[in-house]
Amino acid sequence: MYSLRASDRRRFKTSDRPGRSATMPLAIPAETAGCPTGAPLRNPTLISITLIPALLVAGLCQAAPQRVVSINLCSDQLLLLLGDPARITSVSHLARDPNASWVAEQARHFPANRASLEEIIGLKPDLILTGAYTNALLRRALKALGYRVESIPLAKRIADIRRNIRRVAALLDRKARGEQLITHLDERLVQLREHRFARHPRALFYQPNGYTAGRDTLQDEALKLAGWENLPATLGIQGYAPIDMESLLLAKPEQFFTSPYAPGTQSLAQRRLRHPALRAATGGKPMRVMPYRYWLCGGPMIVEAIEQLQRAHP
Repeated sequence: MYSLRASDRRRFKTSDRPGRSATMPLAIPAETAGCPTGAPLRNPTLISITLIPALLVAGLCQAAPQRVVSINLCSDQLLLLLGDPARITSVSHLARDPNASWVAEQARHFPANRASLEEIIGLKPDLILTGAYTNALLRRALKALGYRVESIPLAKRIADIRRNIRRVAALLDRKARGEQLITHLDERLVQLREHRFARHPRALFYQPNGYTAGRDTLQDEALKLAGWENLPATLGIQGYAPIDMESLLLAKPEQFFTSPYAPGTQSLAQRRLRHPALRAATGGKPMRVMPYRYWLCGGPMIVEAIEQLQRAHP
């Protein structure tokens, strides 16, 4: 799928690939090369003779990336929240989708990509951010060409959100900005935890095709922080999984939430959300709709989701 033409192979021969060299190494102290204080080293003692003098510092120091490309929605959002706009070369086209992206308006100011190999090479990135579901063949092809590719894992808990923020901030050489974002997130979480609830009604997220969110999901943690009992978690459901209608109704839910993937569509999967038995189970309470962009990727927007869930608490 990602094979290169002969002409492309000639263009991207080993000696031209970023970070590749097959020449004799030479030991040089880091301070002699002029690395900035505290800059991480790719190799603390060795540097290729062919990189002297023009690429001496680049070969020895892990400088802040100047042309960052993201090809995954979740890494898009962290890049846009943390990165220096002057160093953001491109984000995925999904970042502009307001149903999926929390930073859709911001993303419109940057070129969009569709994650093709040829397109990415043309962008000349020095850092490529990917996600857990990025095509593995594409990742391998980019790494084989010598590009720096970093994959950001999915966030299943708020603690994962903090870790991902710190990781991307470090990759971008924007650690201070990352800590600022985390501090703001934690301050808002402290405020939300000050709310006390006399009871914890049984609730759940019910998605198209009967899927729900059990333990180890952002919805699970958000519901609990907002004063609800996450019904699928009490039934032993782990992660995102389907729940059959009979088990659901027997558990006597008091409130349904949903975050439709494609609001306004009339697919069979979407119609299931309007099954009359669901509304009857909660005594006629309407199913509350929350934007899917809260959950599709973990990020600071989780606090706004918790606020909405708290406001829905009886």
